[in-house]
Amino acid sequence: MSDNEKRYKIIILRHGESEWNKSNLFCGWVDVPLSDKGKDQAVSTANLILQSKENFNPTLVFTSKLTRSCQTANIILEKLNKQYLDIYRSWRLNERHYGKLQGETKSVILAKFGKEKYMYWRRAYEGCPPPSTLDDKFCGTNDERYKNIDLEPGEPLPVAESLKMVVHRLMPYFNNFIKPKLIDNNTILIVTHGSVVRALIKEVYQISDEDIININIPNGIPMVITLDENFEAVGDYFYLDPEIAKIEAEKVARQGFENHHK
Repeated sequence: MSDNEKRYKIIILRHGESEWNKSNLFCGWVDVPLSDKGKDQAVSTANLILQSKENFNPTLVFTSKLTRSCQTANIILEKLNKQYLDIYRSWRLNERHYGKLQGETKSVILAKFGKEKYMYWRRAYEGCPPPSTLDDKFCGTNDERYKNIDLEPGEPLPVAESLKMVVHRLMPYFNNFIKPKLIDNNTILIVTHGSVVRALIKEVYQISDEDIININIPNGIPMVITLDENFEAVGDYFYLDPEIAKIEAEKVARQGFENHHK
């Protein structure tokens, strides 16, 4: 690469383990804090950034509107001694809305509906769970943090989403807001959620609807995406701790199946 070839770096990660991740519950838009392990994972993320040979220097941060994302970012910034950085928070970086599944135990849903439906809802690109209603206990959408937010004309807040629907609400924000910020910052940090990471890498790397099914995102392990001056992908994405990422991603893939023998 010559000196005049521009490269942008995105350090992106799924938040640290939440209390509901720990209990294997569908979380989605329910606002759940980090577990102790999740807080430790955020510290580990900061250490990986500090120790990387890439000499990463993030100068801008993006999070969702959910506490587990915000907590993770705050811990990382404290460890990096960068608590002064500007943070942009958007509902468009929120986790996928799991509709009526939110608050349910994954193994219970698997046992009740069977493997095919369970995996369709969890991983298929167009798999959308049954929608919740705004007065459902675990809907999460009817919250003051979502008053007066950036909605397109006629665009509703979600009450259930497929990964395809996440792509549709994420990419305008990425293209119209995050990309222009990259021009002045070169390296940014995005602390978000598993479905949002999957949605973004699907679009950036043109992953097929079939192949995205098999990609699982672990909690609290930073991934690096490199873009050129035209915001096209340079090489493949990679984790700063690929060995642990592989182990933890396999655990994500097995969620709900631990005691399932059908």
